[in-house]
Amino acid sequence: MTRRFLATLSLTALCLLLAVPSWAGKRAPRARTWVHDFRADTLGLAPSGTIVMGGVWMVVEDSSAGAPSESADSLSQRPHLLRQVSGDEGRASNWIRLVRPILETGEVSVRFRINSGEIDPSVGIVFQVDKKGRNGYLIRISGADNELVAHYLLSGKRRDIKMEALEAPAAGEWHTLGIRRERTKIVVTYDGVEKMDLRDERFIRGTVGLWTEDDTVADFAELKITAR
Repeated sequence: MTRRFLATLSLTALCLLLAVPSWAGKRAPRARTWVHDFRADTLGLAPSGTIVMGGVWMVVEDSSAGAPSESADSLSQRPHLLRQVSGDEGRASNWIRLVRPILETGEVSVRFRINSGEIDPSVGIVFQVDKKGRNGYLIRISGADNELVAHYLLSGKRRDIKMEALEAPAAGEWHTLGIRRERTKIVVTYDGVEKMDLRDERFIRGTVGLWTEDDTVADFAELKITAR
């Protein structure tokens, strides 16, 4: 082989090496998704793997899904919901949190309907909350103020981060609230439409929960959590 040929070969090999991306040969991180439809949970009790932080939470059948049939098989097809049933005006908040998963980067979404509430018909998602439930984030819809509100919880006390105008959902209507967390960025969606975008880095990991305000009685369905 001539020196010129060897030099050409070495240059070609170097170019090929530089062309290979740094992530080549590494597996991309796989997302894992949990979907809670509450069908495996006992009616009349809080779902397994949860901790009630306030209020009365129980799994119920969706009576609006159609008239019951005499067939046991058809009864078993009725959807299950998670309902916060306490209408106690003396409680500022009622919420429940899951023990797992621990969420860092990922998404949370849940379908909800507000059945009643006079003081502030309000529902929300709590996320990246610590084990004691005293620090983390809360995104909620305030029917009294017609707002979408982002809060952080610090030592159990709630503080505002950002607010956006949002028409209060009518009683009995189903809607979907969603959150996407990526590093310091938080994006909030309502019925699939982006409504809020903010950055906050107070908390980076923790569990997920559901929230109601004051005397709000509400149903939740199809809680979906994706960790990335």
